[in-house]
Order: sequence, then structure tokens, then C-alpha cells
Amino acid sequence: MFLILSVLISGYFGGIVGMPLGPIRIFFMLFFGIEALIAFGTNLAISFMMMLATVGNNLKNKRIDFKTGLLFILFGAILGPLIGGLASELFPQDILLLLVSIMILVSALLILRAVHFPSEKIFEKGNTKKNIIASLLNFLIGALGAAVGMVNGALRYPIMINYLNMKAKSASATNSLINLIVSIFAFIGHITTSGFSGNSHFDLNVFLILGSAGFIGSFFGSRHVAFYSNKLILKILYVLLFIMGILLLFREVI
Repeated sequence: MFLILSVLISGYFGGIVGMPLGPIRIFFMLFFGIEALIAFGTNLAISFMMMLATVGNNLKNKRIDFKTGLLFILFGAILGPLIGGLASELFPQDILLLLVSIMILVSALLILRAVHFPSEKIFEKGNTKKNIIASLLNFLIGALGAAVGMVNGALRYPIMINYLNMKAKSASATNSLINLIVSIFAFIGHITTSGFSGNSHFDLNVFLILGSAGFIGSFFGSRHVAFYSNKLILKILYVLLFIMGILLLFREVI
């Protein structure tokens, strides 16, 4: 019941910021004894359900920047996550989780800086070179996250906000579409690897329960985006990032 409630609540805030907030679920699934590979693969399927609800509302309200989103998807939301999912049994999981937790905390600090100590430098929008560099970074983010069952949407935010100078609502909506595509190909990678190795990467019962809770929470969160200012969304975001990073770091260090 606690896990379901936590997914409902995190799903609501995930719908607002356009992320499935996978590190929170990963922490609790591992805490409650779910085997790591099963937690990773199942978490990706839950992320898909959450982003499906979120993207639907964002499409309806025309918040998604398809030009930026397409570049991110072509470079990093398909190939990177697929490779990461296929390689999920090749690297030490604890090291990857530690690395992700540190990167999430750095992302939180970057977003906090953008909110409270904004730079006077204005980045040029529509710069193809900057978009390609951002997309290549997204490739690395997608591969790393997929290996440990996350879409790593948190790590794209500093690129979108600080580097591409996107508004919070547009970044949130566009990130939700990218996260949806990432979850599909990362999950395909995990299931393919599971077929070859014989190790399970998916629990249907956990998925049905938590996926439903996540879908409901994200649906209502994404419907309420209009109620929040861009600045408040960024504040919610960096608080959530700190929570996710600390939870993962706590698990790996303690």
C-alpha cells in the first residue's frame, strides 16, 4: 500500500515536471526486496504508462517543442536507451546507480542556480550546433539510464533549461515525449537481454499495480500544469531531483 501511494503522489508531481521520477520507485522497489534487474525492467514499463498519460495531455495543450524533441529522439531516445538496455547485465549495477545519483544531484544544483541565480547570458535559440551537441549528450544520458531501468529525464533538464534556454513548461512537455520514447526502447533492450540470459527483467503483477497508480497520478499532474508558473515548476523540479539523488546515494553509500 505504501508503494502504491508513493507512486500515486510521485506520479502527480512527475506529470507536472514531465518525468516518471524512476529513481524514487527504484529505491523503494529495491528496499522492499525486488531483485535489481526485475526492478529496472519493470520500472521502465511503469515509466511508459506514466509518460503515456502525460504526453496525451501535453499534446492536447500544444506544449511540446517538436523540433527540439525530434533531435533528442533521433540522437538519444532510441539508440542510446536500446544499447543501455542491451548492456544492462554487463556492468556493475551499484556503480551505475552511484553515478546516476551523483549526476541527478548535480542536475538539481544546476536547476537551482537557474532559478535563484540566473545567468545574464542569453543563449541563441534554434542553433543547430547546440541542438546536436545537446542530442549527443542525450545519447549518453539515455544509455546510462536505460542500463539501470531509468529514462533519466532529470539529466536532460539542465541541457534544456540552461543550454537550450527553453521555458519550464515547454521543457517539461518535450521531456515527457522524449521519456516516453526512451522507456520503449530501453524496455525492448532489457527484454531482449532477458531472452538471451534467462534472467527475468520484468514482473507483470508489480507493473499492473504500480503502472496503474502511476498513470492516474501523472494524468492529473499533467492536467494541472497550467495552474503553476514556470518558476514554481522549476522549484518543484529541483526539490524532486534532490530527493531522488539523496535516496539513491543513501542506498549506495550506507
